[in-house]
Amino acid sequence: MSVSERTKEIGVLRALGEGKRDISRLFTGESLLIGLFSAVLALVLAFVIGAAANHALWGLAKANMVIITPGNVLFAFIIALAISFLAALLPARRAAKLDPIDSLASE
Repeated sequence: MSVSERTKEIGVLRALGEGKRDISRLFTGESLLIGLFSAVLALVLAFVIGAAANHALWGLAKANMVIITPGNVLFAFIIALAISFLAALLPARRAAKLDPIDSLASE
């Protein structure tokens, strides 16, 4: 969710004593979890589609056409986490700068 949709939540957290760093960590943590889950889902889909493609093409080439190495898996996880972290930096910074009074009064 975007920062503009969660202003009340941010205002409540800030009013309860959470600091700017805590709000920033909340947004980046959520983004990293989303990135991790998307990487797992993408790898599961890659293995399933790769197995189906290998099974379908075995009759033509008598060899596996799709080969997923541990290096590919590690690279996919690193890239997914890096992209999700970079995508969270600006919204997390924007959320941390919100004034608690203004964000509670918004709507």
